[in-house]
Amino acid sequence: MSLLELLPALVGYIMCGLAIIHAFFDAPKNRVQRFLMLITLFAFGFLLEYNGVVSGNYVYGLEPIMLLGVIPLSVTFAWVGIIYSAMLIGESLKLPLWQRILTTTLITLSLDWGMDPIAVELGAWTWSFSGGDYFGIPGFNFIGWFFIPIAYLIPYGLSRNKENKKFQLLTINEIDENNSLGRKLYTCLVVVPVAMGILIVVGLICRIQFIYDLHWIILLIWMLFTVVFASGTIVWKRVNLKHSKWFDLIPPAVLLFISYFYLTYSLLLGLFNLSLLMIFTTIPLLLAFVFTLLKKRD
Repeated sequence: MSLLELLPALVGYIMCGLAIIHAFFDAPKNRVQRFLMLITLFAFGFLLEYNGVVSGNYVYGLEPIMLLGVIPLSVTFAWVGIIYSAMLIGESLKLPLWQRILTTTLITLSLDWGMDPIAVELGAWTWSFSGGDYFGIPGFNFIGWFFIPIAYLIPYGLSRNKENKKFQLLTINEIDENNSLGRKLYTCLVVVPVAMGILIVVGLICRIQFIYDLHWIILLIWMLFTVVFASGTIVWKRVNLKHSKWFDLIPPAVLLFISYFYLTYSLLLGLFNLSLLMIFTTIPLLLAFVFTLLKKRD
């Protein structure tokens, strides 16, 4: 295997490494909880990919380290970096709850609209069937990407308010403030099973033929909505993204890193139409990084 073929795997390792660095510096008072989050993200990423492979939807190309012989370790690491970073960016925008959830998942999805066609061309994975309306990719793939961040975000943040006895959705930093054994056990034992349960239900719904293979017009409108909504929200709330510490730059840098890696790769291979697509779909990620570069005034 050549160095060029190993580069996509290296990207996943770097993304996970950056997430670990951010967690170490961002949660000094409760690093155990934050690292448990990363561990459960790893488990979640592995299980969702394993489910996709064993169900016969796609197969991965070989890499030096394959989990159970079918899932590249780098792919699972990449999920850690992607979901972790998108959740932090969504929370930094300081949005109302439903907008935070929607913006977080659309930030993640904006990456996929451009990355997946390039990754398929590179042979990173192969769909077990052909004919999808979006560069040969079936529509249910994007439904999955839409619900994957939501499936983890909701159970991880779920908490019951002791005063009014109502459920609420906490942010990552709010969860870190609860340095209890109960919260850690909840993270270890409950979050991933609930998240996978949500995805299993979504997978069953996606078996409906209309949903399984959405028409290209619907996919095009959805892709445009993803980029416009996520970009508009980031521009609207851009003042909240200004960084106060150097490691605040890591979450948007992680998403921009993988985006521009695939963009560069596509340019080197002469896939200019996919390169233009990637430039457009990752506008929200670029905006998040640029606005985070601005420093907050003391």
